[in-house]
This record gives sequence, structure tokens and C-alpha cells, in this order.
Amino acid sequence: MRLSPDDEVYRVDAVWLGPQGLTLPWSARYSAYGIWLVLFVGVLMVEAALPMRVSVPPVWELVLTILATYALTGVIDHDRPLITVWELLRSEARTPRAPKTPRPTRLKVTSVRTRENHVQVPSPH
Repeated sequence: MRLSPDDEVYRVDAVWLGPQGLTLPWSARYSAYGIWLVLFVGVLMVEAALPMRVSVPPVWELVLTILATYALTGVIDHDRPLITVWELLRSEARTPRAPKTPRPTRLKVTSVRTRENHVQVPSPH
């Protein structure tokens, strides 16, 4: 069951659908456009630093940044802004971990025993 929030602020859908009379075929929050722009420029800068040269329109860059923006905006919302997600990732990476207990290892067999008196089965051919 889904409950609607009591707060009027949370009922506002902060999306931009495009210019008056010419709506876009998607709805996205205002922050998603900024996140996409930062990711797109970052991908283009990384590609500019790499030694490869491709003279095609940046289709894959568009697709990758759209998917990354979609993934980030699934995590980031008004209750959990970008700065808190960044702080969470940073603190998780820096948290000291308990040392792993060594697992018992299997002994490696250096020689294989064979039977001296083995019976050969005649082949059917």
C-alpha cells in the first residue's frame, strides 16, 4: 500500500517537460539535466585524453551518460541528495575492515599413486 506524504512540498513534481506547447517525450527532474551534463562533459574529456581518434557523432557517449544518469537519479532524490551519497561511498571506502581469518588450504598432491597390478579391459574392436 502506498501512502501519500503529508507534506505539500513532496507532492510537487519538480520536472521540466519542455517549452510551452512543445513538451519533451520524457519527464526528468531538474537535477537530472545537471547530472547528465556533468557526466557527458566528463566522458568527453576522458575520451579527449585517450589516444584513440574516432570521427563519429558521440552516440555511445550519449547512451552511456543517459544510463548513468538514470542509475544515479534512482539513488539520488530529495531525501538523499548527491552529497550524502558521495559521503556514504567515501566513508564506506575508508572504513577499517576486520582482518580476514585465514582459511585452511588443501594440501597439494605431488605424486599420484598407481596400482602396479591393474587389469586391462579388452576393447570391443
